Amino acid sequence: MTNRPRPRNRPQDKVLNAVAAAKKDMSVPVFGISQLDFRRTLKKTKRAIIPVGSLEQHGQHLPVSTDSIIVEHIAGLVARNVGAYVLPVIPYGVSFEHKPLFNISVRNATLSALICDACISLAENKIQDTIILNGHHGNVGALQYIAQELHGSMPAKTSIHTVHYWHAMQHEFDHAGEVETSLMLAIAPELVRMSRARPNSKRLSKSKVAYDSMTNAPGSFPRITGNGVWGDPRKASAGKGKKWIEEITMNLSRTIRELGR
Repeated sequence: MTNRPRPRNRPQDKVLNAVAAAKKDMSVPVFGISQLDFRRTLKKTKRAIIPVGSLEQHGQHLPVSTDSIIVEHIAGLVARNVGAYVLPVIPYGVSFEHKPLFNISVRNATLSALICDACISLAENKIQDTIILNGHHGNVGALQYIAQELHGSMPAKTSIHTVHYWHAMQHEFDHAGEVETSLMLAIAPELVRMSRARPNSKRLSKSKVAYDSMTNAPGSFPRITGNGVWGDPRKASAGKGKKWIEEITMNLSRTIRELGR
């Protein structure tokens, strides 16, 4: 019997597999579908999720794409539960607070305008409910008034909602600390360098209210933390990450269903 070589996974195979999975569980990754696939799945769902992340430093042990990776992953899991199209993650956020450490930042008005245009296009394609799923705290200001900006520009039956994924978990959130590092260990462990993990090098002694205000200023984050890390990533584990992802996914799914009532 002749041993035949195993066929290699081709990019087009991944797209076809994603489309087949989408038809089964109604998580529809927009990046890989055709016009025909879109029109067919539109009969089953008219909801879309836009994940929004950032490109910014996350200490020495996590990639600059951490926020984008996490929010895109969570968006896909939530979409399976609620039935939704998932747009490609928007990787550019408002990250001026991390100067002079690495950040690729856009202005609040730029991010707002981009997402508003995307929402209008989705509505023109018969999407009735759009969920903007935010993965970066610096984006909050740009995203909170999207629905107001679009008022009068959208059909009467459409809705726009913004949700910040960390609001769906009970544990105190951080930046490149225990939580985000655990999430990355669960999602993309190959990108995590735990041997480089260090906690914030300056003591965080002020109130949360004070820090919320202070971190709005460009360049504030490294001055406050000393090294760009908020929290202690050495406490992280993949097990914690998986538990928190399950909690976030469950709570976000419940919230999105409530928004659709």
